[in-house]
Amino acid sequence: IAPRLTLRHRSGAPFDAFADEEAGRFQVLVFAGTLARPQAAAVVDAFTAARDALDELRVNVHLVLPAVEADRAGSAPFPVLADPDGAAFRLMGVPAGMGADGAAVLAIAPNCHVLLRLDAGAEGDPVAAVLDRIRPLAEKRKAAGVPSIHAPVLVVPDVLSPEDCRKLIGIYAMQGQEFVEPGHNQLQGRTTDCKMRIPEYGRNDRIDHWVCAPQTNNFIDSRLAPRLMPEIQKAFNYRVTRHERYRIACYEGYRGGSQHGHRDNSLPFVAHRRFAVTVNLNADEYEGAELRFPEFSEAAYKTPTGSAIVFSCSLLHEVMAMRSGRRFALLAFLFGET
Repeated sequence: IAPRLTLRHRSGAPFDAFADEEAGRFQVLVFAGTLARPQAAAVVDAFTAARDALDELRVNVHLVLPAVEADRAGSAPFPVLADPDGAAFRLMGVPAGMGADGAAVLAIAPNCHVLLRLDAGAEGDPVAAVLDRIRPLAEKRKAAGVPSIHAPVLVVPDVLSPEDCRKLIGIYAMQGQEFVEPGHNQLQGRTTDCKMRIPEYGRNDRIDHWVCAPQTNNFIDSRLAPRLMPEIQKAFNYRVTRHERYRIACYEGYRGGSQHGHRDNSLPFVAHRRFAVTVNLNADEYEGAELRFPEFSEAAYKTPTGSAIVFSCSLLHEVMAMRSGRRFALLAFLFGET
């Protein structure tokens, strides 16, 4: 998620990529120590030449300058933002001032996630790189439809990287081969991972790997805390402070059992749960196992690898049968103080 930079418009008003007038569009911030030096000027000219393509993709471009340089900028081709204390330039690793010839580009998605950061002149054409990254995302946003009755779920992309996903699949394969009996409260005090068959309404295609090892818990926390929890608070106005043991679920083979959904907080010993999270770890390697919310529609949700789908534990939901392959997913139940 993009950091909140302490930038100001030349009017003195603060700039906020999360603000109503900025959020929901792609953002490109061009950091330049000064517009008087050739490299920075060339980058600005390149973005100016691509203005039509950027406008078509709904991209807002801003020039970020040190405060003194922002006052001298005159009529710039894009809105100018001042970095009053140099903190944003330090964060971006760009030198500032009349003697510095350097520029960097930060591209931010409409959900305020960082798409890329480039050092101008060191990594090819920054405008082409920005357009190559944004164009397929913009087309996907146009083409994506929603069910006529859409379940109140939150989808957050890029919570786990492809490398993170492979690491968790590797943990499932290599660690915790001891099976324990199904049931809640079976793992009190345990510090080593284990496996458990999950015969949910008689289904027999699911085995969960329970994450008990502290180092794996810490690894997952380090990804979910900065990338997912702020989005849950923003979308649902709820502060998550706690979670149950993480699980890595594996679905494979014939489902069996009763063909209907369930709720995750309907029994007294799980009534504390507020949100369920599923992060697909290998979405391109299997068919089936879509998530369905039958109270709302027959729509089947299958998020891309590394993306999280978050929903209230009170929603009736169902994991559909596998059709081919083997599915891995990170599962979490989240709650807080209320």
